[in-house]
Amino acid sequence: MKNKLSKAQNAFISALIELMKKKEFDQISVSELSEKAQYDRRTFYRYFQSKNDILYLHCATLLGEMAEDMKKEPLTPRSGFLSYFEFWNKHRDFLLLLEKQHLLFFLGEKQDQLLYQHVGTVVHDDLPDDFDQVSEFSQYAYYFTLGGLWQVLVLWIRTGMKQTPEQLTKYILESFTEMQKLI
Repeated sequence: MKNKLSKAQNAFISALIELMKKKEFDQISVSELSEKAQYDRRTFYRYFQSKNDILYLHCATLLGEMAEDMKKEPLTPRSGFLSYFEFWNKHRDFLLLLEKQHLLFFLGEKQDQLLYQHVGTVVHDDLPDDFDQVSEFSQYAYYFTLGGLWQVLVLWIRTGMKQTPEQLTKYILESFTEMQKLI
């Protein structure tokens, strides 16, 4: 997805991330963003309504990259979980920046639709574009799995990101094995 963005969109994404390293997200103005991106305010408003839109676009772009990574080999629970954590391990600076800015919630709130749109439908070309067309069971299974992955990711971030993606994947797969024993 990165190559589909305009030069201006990429400039605003880079400017926002750079400014977030030095300043609170809520304190960054559109004028300041425009100046840092080297575009005028009109250009900002041509592409975005708010700073949140820039953050959303960046997250969508990142997850488009995740989809490309996941398409490289047949998708299994193990390869999917591992790809998820390997991907975020490569982007740990962004995750830590979101945590520092108290914006992890932003990614968490958007992750369900972002992952479905930018990863699920790319990796599985048989999925409908509209999530509402997926079976009820599949919707619940998706949210169950996604919720678990998200909570593991948050715990990993908040405890210093010490474990490898392989260790995190192993923990998740072992938890499924343990749950199966209870049935």
